Amino acid sequence: MTAFTKENLVKHGCYVMYVTAENPRGRFVARFKRGRSGIATFMTHLRKKWTIEDYFAEEAAGLAPLQIVAKTDYLQPHIKKELKREGYPLTTAGKKQLIRDQVKAWEARQEAKK
Repeated sequence: MTAFTKENLVKHGCYVMYVTAENPRGRFVARFKRGRSGIATFMTHLRKKWTIEDYFAEEAAGLAPLQIVAKTDYLQPHIKKELKREGYPLTTAGKKQLIRDQVKAWEARQEAKK
């Protein structure tokens, strides 16, 4: 199992590429639609939690980059910030609980309007 490293995991604008000596142009890993926000944390997560083979096997199975890293509890920086601000744990379970609580609050407001 080969780990992602700082040398082979390269950001190019809003893209993250896996680059090797055999493939200097690189293999697509992920694209960030809203610029560079979150690229650094995404790349750090890949280096710490994923091997190259495992990541690309999940991609071959049809999963999108965020779906893949979500399997190892990756949270985007803006979501972490919201969880922290609202006092929830910085975990996937915390994210799910925040969403449930927001839906309950919305439903209560809708009920109150009636």
